[in-house]
Amino acid sequence: MSTVETARLILRPFTPDDIPAYAAIRAKPEVVRFLSSRPDQARADAERIVPYFAGEWARRGYGPWAAIDKETGMLRGHLGLRFLPEFGETEILYMLDSAVWNRGYASEGAAAARDFAFGRLGLARVIAIALPENRASTRVMEKTGLRYERMAEFKGFQVKYYALERTGYPHPSTSSG
Repeated sequence: MSTVETARLILRPFTPDDIPAYAAIRAKPEVVRFLSSRPDQARADAERIVPYFAGEWARRGYGPWAAIDKETGMLRGHLGLRFLPEFGETEILYMLDSAVWNRGYASEGAAAARDFAFGRLGLARVIAIALPENRASTRVMEKTGLRYERMAEFKGFQVKYYALERTGYPHPSTSSG
């Protein structure tokens, strides 16, 4: 019930076996450029984040997925949903390996997360945040239908705050397994 397939991705909860590949992705400076992380902390971050992401499924019934490339079977990063207590709302989030940037994977996965949130979970609203200089991220938000609402503070940083209401939104289009 927690796995979703898109045209090119299998989105499933993380397992401990994902830690090495996830650490390798997080070790790339360009990947963590807009995150509160450093490449030299990649292994420690992966060892902390993977169990946290997996645990969110047990705690909330949703969380970030491991994004698996259907063609290669390789982990490409994370995509999905995360509750942000700082805002009291659920965020669509994504972080992908730079090897697959500019191919539409983030938009494809963000749309699947949006559809899962509105369809399966019945959430009334989703948000997404990004640093103002992270234009690639804000483009994904806009392609997913989210609209800029305001600037906000998150963990000491000023971020662009986007949101989308379920009201009037079309029915989900992803298949699930």
